[in-house]
Amino acid sequence: MADYTNTPDDPGYATKRSGVDKDELHKEMLARHQHARDYWREQYQLAEEDMEFAFAPDTQWDQWMASTRTGRPMYTVNKLRQAMKQITNDQRQNRPQAKVRAVEDSDSDLAEIRQGLIRSIDQVSEAERACDTAFQFAVGGGYGVWRVNYSYEDDGGFDMVIKREEIANPFSVVFDPSAKAKDRRDARYAFVDCQWARSAFREKWPDAELVSVEECDDTQRQWFGEQEVTVSEYWYKTKETYTLVLMSDGSSYDEAELMGVQDELAQQGIVVQRKRNAERIKVWQCVVSGAEILEGPTEWAGRFIPLVPVWGEILEIKGKEKFFGAVRFGKDPQRMYNYERSTFIEVLADQPYSPFMAAAESVAGYEPQWNNLKTSRPPVLLYKADPALPGGGKPSREPTAQFPVALAQAAAISSDDIKAATGIYDASLGQRSNETSGKAIVARQREGDVANFDYMDNLAYAKKYDFEIVNDLLGKIYDTERQIRILGEDGAEKVIRVNHAVIDQQTGRQVTLYDMSRGRFDIAVDVGPSYTTQRMEAADALMQLSNDPSPIGMIAKYGYLKALDAPGLDEVRKASRKVLVQAGLLEPEDGDQPPAPPQPNPKDITDAKKNDAHAALYGAQAQGKELENMQLQQQLMAQHMLLNMPPPAPPPDQIPMPTDQPPQGGFFVGGDQGLGPTAPAGMPG
Repeated sequence: MADYTNTPDDPGYATKRSGVDKDELHKEMLARHQHARDYWREQYQLAEEDMEFAFAPDTQWDQWMASTRTGRPMYTVNKLRQAMKQITNDQRQNRPQAKVRAVEDSDSDLAEIRQGLIRSIDQVSEAERACDTAFQFAVGGGYGVWRVNYSYEDDGGFDMVIKREEIANPFSVVFDPSAKAKDRRDARYAFVDCQWARSAFREKWPDAELVSVEECDDTQRQWFGEQEVTVSEYWYKTKETYTLVLMSDGSSYDEAELMGVQDELAQQGIVVQRKRNAERIKVWQCVVSGAEILEGPTEWAGRFIPLVPVWGEILEIKGKEKFFGAVRFGKDPQRMYNYERSTFIEVLADQPYSPFMAAAESVAGYEPQWNNLKTSRPPVLLYKADPALPGGGKPSREPTAQFPVALAQAAAISSDDIKAATGIYDASLGQRSNETSGKAIVARQREGDVANFDYMDNLAYAKKYDFEIVNDLLGKIYDTERQIRILGEDGAEKVIRVNHAVIDQQTGRQVTLYDMSRGRFDIAVDVGPSYTTQRMEAADALMQLSNDPSPIGMIAKYGYLKALDAPGLDEVRKASRKVLVQAGLLEPEDGDQPPAPPQPNPKDITDAKKNDAHAALYGAQAQGKELENMQLQQQLMAQHMLLNMPPPAPPPDQIPMPTDQPPQGGFFVGGDQGLGPTAPAGMPG
């Protein structure tokens, strides 16, 4: 067995020296590849067997069980596959969602753009399929992997795009055995192996060395087979030191990048504030065979090896990592269940056909007829009568064997053992249980989710690392002025222009809008229902609220229509919104017609007019009464004047109050007339 305590990394390792030639790099690759394959070989073999057991037909019978049932029924009732699908399909409904968060408030807009761009990348590159394949292997065998890549767009231009790619066989990928981080971000190297037919290899690399099987040494024999050739992507990291400078505007650069532009920056008032020595990692990739380096080395744009592992369960035991999935501990119960079910069917098939007992002389010459009773129904059974034998030698059927109840009980026990090993019980599979309320049923179903939540949690860790890889690449791949499409959480599309240079009219300086190379960001991951699942849950809740007879019910009905994803509802949504806006229950937005001003109630108008008419009538009546009184007063005064009588006294309410002020002419006239004090004698009158 290989010694895993000593790695093939000595102080003179090729990637640690400058000016490495390809021969030394190839020797380094061979040593690392052999070391990594030896380290993971046993675990990969067990994981492959687990996946075959769960998905490949005729793999659930071990050698001993198969030998005991030679010539007898051997049936497979695969219960592990459905238990696995319960976990993987739950993941498809509750996909981990990673979010880009700005470290500084000024970068919040850029964080939103990066988030939307990553969603767009996921949609275009079918990233969900890559993630689903990796997760299926993680649940079944304990280990899956997908990759991040970038390439030119299909339109033949020079713009590059980032994409996620599926790795159909995760066992073709091996990581540095000395890496300890679960996401393998600390791995110094990794390999992605691929098998090429010899003819395809010759066509792809016509000048490459194609070693025959007879000429292979012990190392090359693992690379060159009779029909196929192993070609591997060799990823490795190097470190280098550089001088990091901090500028007066807060930006930081490699000092080498500023050579030749420091004077121009100084004219703009941007000068160096501080310097320090820093270390950075470079990632390289080359394509290799067992004989030489075929392509590269080529520098990768990011600082991470773009391979994302996702684990089922992984533990370090006795200094070596071991991983496994949900199948590993359910294999023995599944084997027992298959054995018991096969025996059950065999016994059940024998029930109607209990054997005949007959002397050999009675059926001599008729053996084929009697031997084929299970498959044929002859109208007549012939035998040789012999008076010397009991009953004349007539064959007699034995009583039907009693059905062994223990077989059914054993199969039920093995079925329960499978549930216990996988953590998936009947309620999680949708079967009816003793629960009656909806909450109790949902709580019971969630027990299976909790029992296997570690798989979802490990996927969340992998997703976080994946977002870090993509986020690190965004500023380096989307580094020119271009239009990009971003997606919102609800799938709404928006096209924006990034890295757009404009001149600030106030300062005269060039400013870059939505500079993708700027900003600092963190990655957070939430595990929960996808937007589609959340939308359907919201639709159910809104359906309940729509029964409210108040205006809240009307708004809930509109929300229910928005949550549904069915054809032909657009017009209904528009009409519903128009009704709610006109009713004043929703705020009008762009394109909405605002509600008309409130109109008075016709009954209120009628009542107001009636009240006005009554008031006018009462006023007219009062005025008429006043005129009658005045006319009567004038008649009385006329009568008194004709009779030389003093005029009648006015009504008390018309008698003027005494005053010390002179009359309008300015002087008191005569004596006391009840209008004030008597004027002094001799005053003009």
